[in-house]
Amino acid sequence: MQFRAKILNQRMAVEHVDVDASSEAEARRFVAASGARVLDLRPARAGLKRAPRQKKFNLSVFNQQLHSLLDAGQTVVEAIEVLGQNDRRGRHRAIYDTLLQGLRQGNQLSDAMATLPSVFSPLYIAMVRASETTGTVRAAIRRFMLYQRQIDEIRGKISAAATYPAILLSVGFLVISFLLLYVLPRFSAVYDDAGPSRHGEAGFVQLWGSFVRNNTMLAWSSVIVFAAAVLALVLHPALRAMAYRKLLALPWIGERVLVLQLARLYRTLGMLLRSGISVLSAMRMTQASMPITMHADLTAAILAVSEGQAMSTVMSEYKLSTEVAQRLLLAGESSGNLDEMMERIADFYDEETAMWIDTAGRLIEPILMLAIGAVVGAIVLMLYSPIFDLANIV
Repeated sequence: MQFRAKILNQRMAVEHVDVDASSEAEARRFVAASGARVLDLRPARAGLKRAPRQKKFNLSVFNQQLHSLLDAGQTVVEAIEVLGQNDRRGRHRAIYDTLLQGLRQGNQLSDAMATLPSVFSPLYIAMVRASETTGTVRAAIRRFMLYQRQIDEIRGKISAAATYPAILLSVGFLVISFLLLYVLPRFSAVYDDAGPSRHGEAGFVQLWGSFVRNNTMLAWSSVIVFAAAVLALVLHPALRAMAYRKLLALPWIGERVLVLQLARLYRTLGMLLRSGISVLSAMRMTQASMPITMHADLTAAILAVSEGQAMSTVMSEYKLSTEVAQRLLLAGESSGNLDEMMERIADFYDEETAMWIDTAGRLIEPILMLAIGAVVGAIVLMLYSPIFDLANIV
């Protein structure tokens, strides 16, 4: 969330700044790290005039730069100092200063990161903390970079596949709304004195046009309400969760969506296990990053594993695996490389999802174009058929 802070800066001047933080305590740490003093701090409201929003901290770039510096032989403190000095515009200087302050007080890097929950996720912090005990921070950062790259890759494929259908639906909705609410009522006024045609199309045109002309506000308000409902469905978390549950209930699409989420589940578990985190801790941390619709099954699975049941049995019992995943989990348990098998399962699911996205995109786009074209063509035919009828062409 965003906070509006009134501060006394190092030049002893009072100014107002906007701070992005997860809590008031973190916002105060950000201000203190910059050398300023907080005079007043409150959550920013929509009605307040805000300063330009600060550019979001790019964790991927941070990881790449930190890994390169550590690989070059720099210590963690030296690497953070270099990164802070490299931030010449000072956009994220408070983050680097907060990390340096924690490190110079003798804290571990993970502890310093834990003071910035809006920047570093609990998953990332836990992975760094586990690697600090074995001295493999650099390897853990590289592993997280690979993990993030793989997640972003499949997410990018989904976004790219959904963009064109979304544009088609939006443009089709606007065109059809314009024809039904603007063009058709004006055409129907021309046919009012001509009476119904032999084929009945003009009767519908006259009926709909008369309704829209007499209830203009109601007709346009209905379109606006429908568009607002779709927008709320996309943006509102509770509505998205409800739509997601309905989507999972569908026979074909639900299976594909579940495979996508299982890929993320096993990818995260594999990364955490490879970083040295125990199975139960990894499952609990992974649960927090998964959709809420999967939490009940994951909670039951965690309880079963804590009671000594095998991972392969538990994941199958609570429908958190498929037959291929089941075989790989059994192989991982017998050979002791469960982390590697989980990453293989995630790779298999990602490849399956990528193939499905490609196939679905090739089918959905022409189907949408044909459907929208058919609706627009039907409306145009209804508009012009009465003219042909009046001219005795048909």
